Amino acid sequence: MKNWLFNIGLGIVYVGIILIIAYFSLDAYTRHGNQIVVPDLMKMNPIEAEEKLAELGLNLKINDTMYLDNFKPGVIVEQLPYANENVKENRTIYVTVNATTKPRVSMPKLVDCSLNLAKALLKNAGLVLGNIKYQYGDMGHNLVIEQRVGGSPIEAGQKILKGTKIDLTVLDDRNGGSSDTTNVVEDVIE
Repeated sequence: MKNWLFNIGLGIVYVGIILIIAYFSLDAYTRHGNQIVVPDLMKMNPIEAEEKLAELGLNLKINDTMYLDNFKPGVIVEQLPYANENVKENRTIYVTVNATTKPRVSMPKLVDCSLNLAKALLKNAGLVLGNIKYQYGDMGHNLVIEQRVGGSPIEAGQKILKGTKIDLTVLDDRNGGSSDTTNVVEDVIE
């Protein structure tokens, strides 16, 4: 019985020693305390950003591209981990780069829609409402009857650049027969 208790006690001591060694060597193995502050890469060219990260012992990977009007083409618009976060050496910083060209979107079908619905469809497609031409008609009020780009009619489904201005012709049964072109002064749905 004494031998059995001695072996159990000896096993507990061995396990304790192994746990203590693992605990103290884990800090050295994971380089605990050796952290690098991630720099702000926003609005930087990816080549410049890669050089800056290499000086700090970090890596860069372009994860995705997207197009944003408020950024120059080809610059970084998103990064992960974010700026000022602490990371370890050899960590990869994932970035999203602004596309160099505007994407093309499908022209929505605005004909036979109300003006308010047409505005919402344009906004969702990333297009801009241009001039509205009102035309008298007894078929309805605020009904879109034509969609144009640069004075030419455009069919639904055609691919156009995001941000293109779309001019509309709208029926107005209260206009009394006159036809006038107005610039958009009313509130655009945001």
